[in-house]
Amino acid sequence: MKWLLFVLFSGFSLGVSAQSEVFFNQPLAEKTTDSRGSQELILIQTGQLNDLQYRETGNNNRVRVQQLGAQNSLDLDLSGNDNQYSIAQKGNQNRLQWGAVQQDGGLLEVLQRGNNNQLIREGSATAAGVPMRIEQTGGSQLILRNGF
Repeated sequence: MKWLLFVLFSGFSLGVSAQSEVFFNQPLAEKTTDSRGSQELILIQTGQLNDLQYRETGNNNRVRVQQLGAQNSLDLDLSGNDNQYSIAQKGNQNRLQWGAVQQDGGLLEVLQRGNNNQLIREGSATAAGVPMRIEQTGGSQLILRNGF
């Protein structure tokens, strides 16, 4: 059956150019000793008109997003617990919104390389004092506000 599906769908890539490719990995929640589940999201997009909106609420988060294409945009909204982020947008018209983040463990790394970078983080989140590393090369526009 898998072979049949492979044969049927392998012909589509010959004539169709994808706007973006998405690889998504989210394992089932595994319970830890304190009854919290662990999540992991790995998303890689390569392509032209990339856009991603991501919402998360809690527990042992690990998020890695990478967009390598033209019209990049990212809107991230996270809520809590043992976070780790790693976000890279490596081309063209990058933008990262970041939203209403209420962090616990923290540690955010953002790399925007090339062209019209922008990083916006606004809102009254409790993320003060959480380590973060932000690197921008290009049109760099950075707005970070907290608790206004």
